[in-house]
Amino acid sequence: MPALSEPPEPSSPEVSTKPPRPDRELEESLPPSMPSGDAKLEVPAVVGVGDAVTALARAVRARFSGAIAFEDAGGIRRVVFRDGDFVTAASGASGESLVEFLAQRGDLSQDTVAKLGRKLPQFGRHAGAALIAQGHLRQDELWNVLRAHAEWIIARVAGIDRGGASAEHDIPARLAAEPGVFGGATGAEVLLDVVRRVVSADEALRRLGGGNVRLVAGPSQTLLGECALSPQETEWVSDAQAVSAGDSVQRAGTRDFATVLYVLNALGVLSASSTPPRPAPRTTRAEPIVPDVLDDAALRSRIALRRALVDEGDYFALLGVSREATGYDVKRAYGELRREFEPGRVLTAGTADLRDDVELIVEVLQEAYDILADDLRRERYRRALDAAPH
Repeated sequence: MPALSEPPEPSSPEVSTKPPRPDRELEESLPPSMPSGDAKLEVPAVVGVGDAVTALARAVRARFSGAIAFEDAGGIRRVVFRDGDFVTAASGASGESLVEFLAQRGDLSQDTVAKLGRKLPQFGRHAGAALIAQGHLRQDELWNVLRAHAEWIIARVAGIDRGGASAEHDIPARLAAEPGVFGGATGAEVLLDVVRRVVSADEALRRLGGGNVRLVAGPSQTLLGECALSPQETEWVSDAQAVSAGDSVQRAGTRDFATVLYVLNALGVLSASSTPPRPAPRTTRAEPIVPDVLDDAALRSRIALRRALVDEGDYFALLGVSREATGYDVKRAYGELRREFEPGRVLTAGTADLRDDVELIVEVLQEAYDILADDLRRERYRRALDAAPH
């Protein structure tokens, strides 16, 4: 078996070269190798719509070390934390093993899945090491794949609408020995990134209490700096404390901001207030909804520059990332650009004639994301660019 490089976390244990055992790791209850965190962490025993996100947010706020076990009709999933940061996630639910995740992503064939069956562990570096040894995974793909699998499981957890949850300090030994796969990303950053992908704007507003709810400063405002928001989004968050949630989303000009508000409320950065929002002055109703008050000339310049990259640049240049960018870098860059070029934000009365350009930019940004967010397709694209004559 090839030697494994270390993940983006210090002092990870070495991977054993012994064949992995058939997997029942999620059911073990041996002494953990991780320190226990805040014993007062409370998670809802009965999980309904949105409760799983609340439980994950509480773990981040409490700087919890341990695991939260979520159980629904599909099985048990565990999310592991260290000092409020996500370490990894594992699932014993049918169809959610690492091998089946790679098959759903298109990286493994169903024939390969059937052949491997239950021979490999469900998750983690031992499963990845076995796939490397059998030629189904390259060593340099390992940690990105493990992170993607963990994020996918957390997304499944966030979508639970009926089940149960419990905080655990005695983590199953096999899971406790897993290294962190999220690098330097904070717990707040990971939670926001995952929930943005699985909770729609309309659902986020509903969970907040509706568009008329007013958000005020919460008890955990310091977590805002750990959310990795763009400067523009941070400004919107500040503005959100003066108006209703619905007005805040309208001013941002992108529905996605409703999900940001929902996660910040769960984290305690913001809190829903029972006090109705003050009516906005009449003058604000006449203002454009673009909060950064860019004039038409600046908007036209921004659109023209990105349109030129559509015509002349490659996908890396279009997204503004290097050719060594990771899938996570690509996701972050795409998310920021997609919000920046949301037609509702950049198409004003003075730029309406550029609608075709903006729609093309959005279309090609999506195409670039589809290629570069996938590790295998990104590597193939990079090799093709390097091989092209200059």
